[in-house]
Amino acid sequence: MQAEYSKFAEHISTLSEDDLRQLAAEEHMKRLELEAREEENQRIYLEMHIQFRDLKKKYDDLSALYQDTKKLLQKEVEKNLLKTRSTFGRSTEKFTDLIKSANDKEDDFVDEDESEDTDDTNTNTRIIDFPGKKEKSDEESNEKKGTKKKPSVSGRKSKLKESMGNLPHEVVYDINFNMLNELYGEGNWRIAYWHKHETLEKIPVLYFVRETYTPVISVGLEHQLYTVPYENVLMPHAYVSPSLLADIIYRKFVLGLPFYRQAVDFQMSNVALLKQTIIHWVNTIAPDLLDPVCEYLTAKLVEYRYVQSDETYIQVNKDGRGPGHKSFMWVHCSSEMADCDPIVIFCYEATRGTDHLRRLFGEFLGYITCDAYVSYPVIEGEVDGLTVTGCLMHCRRYFAEALFINDVASMTDEEIAALPETKVLLLIREIYSVENKLKEMSADDRLSARQEFVKPKVDALFDYVHELDDADTVYSDRLKKAITYAINQEEKLRVFLTDGSIPCDNGLAERIIRSYSVGRANWLFADTIVGANVNATMYSIVETAKANSVNIRIYLQYLLEKMLAHKIKYHGFDDGFLETMMPWSPEYKKYEKDTSSAGIDAFHRMFPKPDSPKIPHAVKSPADVPEKSTPCKIA
Repeated sequence: MQAEYSKFAEHISTLSEDDLRQLAAEEHMKRLELEAREEENQRIYLEMHIQFRDLKKKYDDLSALYQDTKKLLQKEVEKNLLKTRSTFGRSTEKFTDLIKSANDKEDDFVDEDESEDTDDTNTNTRIIDFPGKKEKSDEESNEKKGTKKKPSVSGRKSKLKESMGNLPHEVVYDINFNMLNELYGEGNWRIAYWHKHETLEKIPVLYFVRETYTPVISVGLEHQLYTVPYENVLMPHAYVSPSLLADIIYRKFVLGLPFYRQAVDFQMSNVALLKQTIIHWVNTIAPDLLDPVCEYLTAKLVEYRYVQSDETYIQVNKDGRGPGHKSFMWVHCSSEMADCDPIVIFCYEATRGTDHLRRLFGEFLGYITCDAYVSYPVIEGEVDGLTVTGCLMHCRRYFAEALFINDVASMTDEEIAALPETKVLLLIREIYSVENKLKEMSADDRLSARQEFVKPKVDALFDYVHELDDADTVYSDRLKKAITYAINQEEKLRVFLTDGSIPCDNGLAERIIRSYSVGRANWLFADTIVGANVNATMYSIVETAKANSVNIRIYLQYLLEKMLAHKIKYHGFDDGFLETMMPWSPEYKKYEKDTSSAGIDAFHRMFPKPDSPKIPHAVKSPADVPEKSTPCKIA
């Protein structure tokens, strides 16, 4: 740099004044050009910086949008996987079946009508050796006992054959003399013995008209006429009877057959009974005669100390709120662990609000087992003496969903066993393996067993869940939701350890709702609020009868007959009489026994069985076959 400066100084020292002015002007112009170029570069740099900033902002926005879209897509994929599993997958929540469902989740659904009914014993099934107690298959259990499992068909057949022994029998000798003579020559054959073949037959439903005449009495010389009143008329000027209405209700609320399909069935039997007539009968008679029974059941249920509750939706077309609004059907039942007469109550409500629980449990003293719906903690805080207990089944279901969204098919057995979802499910399985053995115990014995055997397993479960929550590991949204649910519900999920009459889950209420959901899938909606309330009343009576293991159709007929007769005679219902209307009452037990015996006796009269039936052997002509005392068919 110094050499350049010296050289330049030596050069300008030789220049004249004019040359110096010219050189200064040139250098000045060069400096201006450089300044202009620098200013332009600064402007370009500024513009590039602004563009870069805008592009970076767009990139950051698109990157965030991509991540959000990716999460939404993943949630939709998970939702579709879970929906597909609930629609086409196994209904059981056993852990091994969850693994199998997750392993097979990418398989296409196969319509039963398009697939062959083949032996599937050689299909490729993934068997994972998990630590702890195994859920043994039937084959393993039978191998240990040294026996082989019989085909399921044979098992059904033996039970069916046993039940057929209680039915009337028709004896038929099926023999074609002309065919046998043509085949073997007349007089050249004889019967060595008979093969017996049994089939289960059904007589088509028979409807008949009962004509009842009541006398008109002429009294005295004045011949004043008096009519003897006709009792047990369900509805004036109607053709309905208790037996017919009981069958209609049974087919709707037990078999899930909508009224319009029943009307079609009546038409095919040459009975011109319209759907509108059926609905009018049910919606008029059921509230009048069966609502008092349902109210009495509700009052008794609230007196119990252990109740299970859940809710599901129902669509009511004409509820005054316009289309698109969901109504709800609340379900309350006695605890499956409590030593009491089982009761199931359905209640229709327009909303899912807490007001329903306030009206029903405002003075309740005891425990309600339920899911984590917010209304239950609210009512717990408002009512002294009411305690809410949690549902271990719901807790397990969240972790099962988290497991199911994993790509289990591509994992090794060790990788599956190492999943946190798997470890939690195994811990919950250990709890259920002990709980299932305690069901037949008394409440006190069950409580002692829970403290000794179940409590350590529950402690181990929540210790591990808290470890997952405290770890810095990044989990899926489903697993994070499952962990949060378990921690938030821990206190309520532990309550069952303090009382032997409290169930560890709300499975009973969910199973009851399933029966209702199957029917709802057929009839879809209730047209009016009256119809929705009738649904609640009828499902209450039907599910209570089912829980008490009685003949539901006979019980419905019993209620219709006895409630009507009592109302006509006493113009009301007292608690003493309503107690005799319960499915566990001795009065109903006798009615069911007498009604069943009368039906069997009627069929035995149709198909009489000889005291000592003779099996013919030396048969050469129709005359040698037993006479009509034993019904015969001679081909």
